[in-house]
Amino acid sequence: SPQDKRILLVNSQNKSLSQSFENLFDEPSYGLLQKFKKDPYTVTMGRFSKVTNYIFDSFRLSDPSSQRRPPSEMADFLNDAIPGLKINQQEEPGFEVITRIDLGKQPEVSRREPVSAEEWAKSMDSEGRILNADYIKQLIFKGGLCHTLRKEAWKFLLGYFPWNSTKEERANLQKRKTDEYFRMKLQWKSVSEEQEKRNSRLRDYRSLIEKDVNRTDRTNKFYEGEDNPGLILLHDILMTYCMYDFDLGYVQGMSDLLSPVLYVMENEVDAFWCFVSYMDQMHQNFEEQMQGMKTQLIQLSTLLRLLDSGFCSYLESQDSGYLYFCFRWLLIRFKREFSFQDILRLWEVMWTELPCQNFHLLLCCAILESEKQQIMDKHYGFNEILKHINELSMKIDVEFILCKAEAISMQMMNCKELPQAVSEILGIENSSVTPDSYTGEDESGAVLSCPSLYQSVSTPVIAANGTRDSTEQMSETQSLTPS
Repeated sequence: SPQDKRILLVNSQNKSLSQSFENLFDEPSYGLLQKFKKDPYTVTMGRFSKVTNYIFDSFRLSDPSSQRRPPSEMADFLNDAIPGLKINQQEEPGFEVITRIDLGKQPEVSRREPVSAEEWAKSMDSEGRILNADYIKQLIFKGGLCHTLRKEAWKFLLGYFPWNSTKEERANLQKRKTDEYFRMKLQWKSVSEEQEKRNSRLRDYRSLIEKDVNRTDRTNKFYEGEDNPGLILLHDILMTYCMYDFDLGYVQGMSDLLSPVLYVMENEVDAFWCFVSYMDQMHQNFEEQMQGMKTQLIQLSTLLRLLDSGFCSYLESQDSGYLYFCFRWLLIRFKREFSFQDILRLWEVMWTELPCQNFHLLLCCAILESEKQQIMDKHYGFNEILKHINELSMKIDVEFILCKAEAISMQMMNCKELPQAVSEILGIENSSVTPDSYTGEDESGAVLSCPSLYQSVSTPVIAANGTRDSTEQMSETQSLTPS
């Protein structure tokens, strides 16, 4: 209290999802720790969805060498941040078996050029129906799309357009969806100031959206400058989504998921419905119980332990076994880790749902495996690991990581003794996980995963080291039925 230094004034915490996250920044360490204790959900979602070294910095005072909180204490607070999250490998049956499994050497993987407009046109019949959706998805997985195709192809990848629909059917669908969108938009547009005064949730959603929109991808020409029409569309789509799913409403980080979609679509209605489809996949990441985040962190721990139990043991010895430093990667699907153009490529590859379920977790494994040597050689502790991972933002080679993640998927699917827990995460049947059923091998010993991904693709490819190769043709094999 200003009047009496012996009295501390304590404000109660608002646990509403729609609480502004602005007040969580630039505060003393003690205040942050109290918020972790009182409202871990709001603090965690707000903090982890930002590009910031907040954990590394927030727990420091003026003299880092003498006043930094010990890593074990910081780990305890992070553990409390997601209630119910347990990644204690010793409690799970079968993990001792996982640590003894030899996955063998990772195969060499190459990537092709993006799908061209000519290839896309050839994939359609006279009525505009995709002739072989599986084959097109395989091509997209191996090379992505040229930018001119994204506006159309993303609607298929996200489920807005059915793969077997005709051009006429898609036009009728867009007409119905346009009417539905503007009916929902009118709902919040027509709310008077007097009504909004008595609707705290809508008021809070609007306030948070306005703050987030004003700082989302402002360096991108599509969103830069004042009174930018792109920003207005971003705001309106997010407000309309609150009407579409009022229970979830708006949570910080959702603007990051919408921004690239709107950039590609350049159309309010199409962007909204593609965003709705994307949020159907990502919904659990933003729910108050955070079940989606808990599940993904546990699954990631399971996969990483199979790949490198020694690295996992090292992370656990540094109070980092919970993999909280991957939180932002999972929450908004690497949106803050790659350049804007790279995230377009990464997302369209992930949306193919190839070569297995939860490919995004294998991308996490690929990044961590690439950084393992530095983390262990330099004996990074809790603070240094958090700082190092956070500073990888915009420094990761997207093509290299895609190659490495695909190689990891092949490595796991080639394993004859793949643990049941891992099989379930990747969505593959144990009985079919054999080298013959998931790979083709030529005379030189080059291994090709998921045969259906490599049907007579005759284009230049990009190798795992980032160099171009003039490989003329990959082996032609039978199509694999998606799991």
